[in-house]
Amino acid sequence: MELDHKAREAIEDIINRREGINSIQAQLKEDIKAIAEYLAVKPAQVARIISLVERERAKGDVLEAERGVIDAAESMIPVTASAEVQDA
Repeated sequence: MELDHKAREAIEDIINRREGINSIQAQLKEDIKAIAEYLAVKPAQVARIISLVERERAKGDVLEAERGVIDAAESMIPVTASAEVQDA
């Protein structure tokens, strides 16, 4: 396959953009890590918060749906002895 000047430039442009994306992704990872350290949580927790906010902004009702899932999960957890003592 022979590449003309236009094709070479297009390929080079793609390579440069990919390098830029990789650089931005690495910086985002470091930023998330820094925020996690500041909040004294794991980076995965910060990433989860970001993901939820992005999904909420994109389509709405995501947080309410997550609350529903959490409420359902909590309802399945057996009452602990300490909770029974508080109720008595």
